[in-house]
Formats: sequence, C-alpha cells, structure tokens
Amino acid sequence: MKLLLILFIIYFPLAANEMKRIEAIVGDIRELREEYADCQADSKIYEMQLQEQRDKNKILQQELNSFKSLYKIEIDYKNEINKLKNQIKEQDNILKTKESTIKYLNSEDIEKNKTKEKYTKNLFLVKCDEANPFPELLMKKAFRNKKEIINSEEIKTFKASTFRLNKNAEIYNDVNGKVVDKWSEGTSFTSSVKTQNWLKITGYFHNKVWMKSSKSIWIKLSDVIKR
Repeated sequence: MKLLLILFIIYFPLAANEMKRIEAIVGDIRELREEYADCQADSKIYEMQLQEQRDKNKILQQELNSFKSLYKIEIDYKNEINKLKNQIKEQDNILKTKESTIKYLNSEDIEKNKTKEKYTKNLFLVKCDEANPFPELLMKKAFRNKKEIINSEEIKTFKASTFRLNKNAEIYNDVNGKVVDKWSEGTSFTSSVKTQNWLKITGYFHNKVWMKSSKSIWIKLSDVIKR
C-alpha cells in the first residue's frame, strides 16, 4: 500500500501537469481552428475583392486600349491635317503664280491692243457668216497694171480674199521689215496685196468683227492658208 501511495503521490502531479498540457494543446487547436475558419472567411472575401479588382482591371485595360486607339486616330488626323495644310500652301503658291502670270499676260494683251489700236482708225462691222465678206473688192485697173517694187519684191494685187494663220506667226511692218506683233494660229485676216513671199494684211477679225488695218503690216506666205 505504501508503495502504491508513493507512486500515486509521485504520478498525480505528473498526470495533472500532462492534463494541463493536453488542455492547453486542445485550446491552441481550438484557437487555430477558429483562426483557420476566420482565415477561410477572409480568404473568400479577398477572393471576391480580387475578382472585382480583376474585372475593374479588365474594364480599365479596355478603356486604355480604346484611348490608345483614339490617340493613334488623333495622331493620324493630325498628320492628315498637316498634309492637307501643306497641300493648301502648295496650291496657294501655284494660284499666286498663276495670278501673277495672268496679270503679266493681261498687261501684254493690253500692250498688244494698244499696238493694234494704232493700226486701227476707221472701223466698220460686217457679219462673218460668209467665207469671204469682201468678194467684190477689186483694185482699180490703173493700179493693178502698175508694177511696184518693195525691198526687191514685186507687189501684185488680187481679188480680196480671207486667209488664216496655219501656226503662230510674226507680223512685220513691211516686206522683209521689222517684227511689230505676233499672232496666234487660226487668226483670220483679209488681203488683196502680195509679193512672191509675203501677204499684206488689209484687215483682220476680232470677235467676228472685221477691222480695217490702217497701217502697212505684212505676213509671210508660208505662215498662212487661204480660207
């Protein structure tokens, strides 16, 4: 009995300590389970928040891609606008050049008209529906039979006829004389005096109006054809 009592006395404190240790372990396990359950709940919450954040990120990424596309489109538009501005500048320069050319040509036309006005004093109108508006114009016999020499070329008269230029040609103040004007291809005129190589312009047409030439102007025969 004494031995049992001694063993009990010795074992009991040890058993009590072991029980306390086991209870502590059980408490720790309980706390760990509660913390695990809390962590599981938090994990679900975080997982939901993470999914929400992912959805937001997808939306933001789509918006970012849209902005990138819009930015690219904006850059393309800006480049196109700059290109159009350069084209407008080029066209403006071309237009200015053309306007200057037109002004220059108009000034030349004015000078030419002034020159023509010097040759035109007596004007009268005729209809140009006929191929030759002066079929009956004939020089006097005394003059037709008279020989006249200009710059080594014999002057001959003939029935008044209408001619036109077969190319752009120069107009001279006399047979083998000086150039006083230039006429364009297709210009019509009348003549009744010629030499071997020249025609005297007795009148010309302007806007279908015949204008008598008041001064002596000549053109080379090679530059005209008869209408």
